[in-house]
Amino acid sequence: MIYEPLFELEKNGINIKYHTNQGEYTPAHWHGAIELMYILNGVGTILIEGKEYKMIAGEFIVVDSNQIHEARCARASMMIVIHFSRSAMIQIEPNLEKYRISCRRSELLKTNLEDYFQICDLLKKLPPLYVNQPLGYRLERQAIALQIMAKLLFAFSYPKTAITLREDDARLERLSEITDYIEEHHTERLSLEEVSGRFYLSREYFSRFFKENMGVTFSKYLNQIRLMHIYHDLCSTKENILDITEKHGFTNYKLFNKMFQETYGCKPRELRARRK
Repeated sequence: MIYEPLFELEKNGINIKYHTNQGEYTPAHWHGAIELMYILNGVGTILIEGKEYKMIAGEFIVVDSNQIHEARCARASMMIVIHFSRSAMIQIEPNLEKYRISCRRSELLKTNLEDYFQICDLLKKLPPLYVNQPLGYRLERQAIALQIMAKLLFAFSYPKTAITLREDDARLERLSEITDYIEEHHTERLSLEEVSGRFYLSREYFSRFFKENMGVTFSKYLNQIRLMHIYHDLCSTKENILDITEKHGFTNYKLFNKMFQETYGCKPRELRARRK
C-alpha cells in the first residue's frame, strides 16, 4: 500500500510524528496500526471508509486497524500523528483484542465529550516536549500516548465480532490484491474492464465492490495514485511537467490540471515555484 512504512512501530509499539503539510495528499489505504491525527493548526479532511470528516485546529480523529482512509490537506497545516501497534498494545492490555475504537468529533455524544477534551489536553502536552526536549522527554511522551490509548479504550471502544473479523479479512485481502495491481501498473492504460477481468469479476460487480469499499470509483482512485507519484516527481526532480504526467499514465492534461488543483490547492507550476 501507499503510505509511509511503519517499520519501527512494531519495535517501539508507539510512533509519534510531527507533520507540516503543504498540500500533501495520501490516497486511500489501510494498515494494522491504530492511528490518531491531531491538528495543531490549519485544516484537513480525512475520509474513513468513504465518509468525509472536516477537521480544524484542536481536533483529533482516530482510525482503527485496517480501516480504509485517506487524508487531504490542501492548505498548509501542522499535525501530530500517533501510530499505536495493535499487537504491542495487546501485550500491555489483552482486552484490546476484543474491541475496536471509533472516535470522531462530529459523532461524539454528550456522555463522552469530557473524555474527548481530556485526550485533547494530553495531546497539547506533546508539542512543548518536542520543542524543548528536556531530560526524559521520550519516556514522558510514551507515557502520555499510553494514557491516551487507555482513555480511547475506556470511552471510545465497542466489542468486535468473529463474523465481522472474517468478513474484513476476506475483503481486505481482495482489496490488497487489486490496489497492489493498480500501483504496479498505474503507468499503463488501465481500464475497468481489464482490471475486473484480471480478478475474474464482472465489470458491474467490480465497480460496485471497489466504490463501496474504497469510497471512490476505480478511475478516480487510479488517477489519485498517478497524482501522488506526479506530486513526488515535481518536488524531487527537474523533469518537464508534461513528461512527468505522461510517464505516470496521465494522457488527459486538462483533467490532470483540474484534479491536481482540486487535490493540492495549487497548479503544478505553482508547486514547483513554492518548493524552490
